[in-house]
Amino acid sequence: MRADAASDWHGVMGIEPSSDMLESAAKSIAESRPRHRSVLVVESDPDLQWHLARMLTVDGNRVVGTGSGDGALTVISEWRADLALVAARLPGMSGLEVARRLRAHNPNLVVILMGEEVAEPIRKTASPHIAAYLAKPFRFDALRALIESLQLAPAPAE
Repeated sequence: MRADAASDWHGVMGIEPSSDMLESAAKSIAESRPRHRSVLVVESDPDLQWHLARMLTVDGNRVVGTGSGDGALTVISEWRADLALVAARLPGMSGLEVARRLRAHNPNLVVILMGEEVAEPIRKTASPHIAAYLAKPFRFDALRALIESLQLAPAPAE
């Protein structure tokens, strides 16, 4: 800390900052910064892909979107994601197959399968590659709550 900054602090707050106070303040600032996740959005509907990417970015995530399973496999070979949102129906291969291949590349990747509502949601026991199933249409608040419930460890901010 600059000497004049310490005197500025003293002049404003009426106290001399201790190293403990400064350390506590720095820790508080670091903890208040958004913690980013790297999210891969695999959705063939360009409007939905754009809206998901935008909302996830506003929430402080790093997002890459693609419209196909092949595109997802290309992205994941170059970019490490923490979470993948994968549409159940994609051109060229099913969302379940995309999830299987993504997890083969990164076993720690958390995959949420998005699709039309079904009577019995896909559970982890039904497919070890899927952490959760989200029925379309859904509100972004439901996706946000689902992501938080999965308790993903966010990557450190860059």
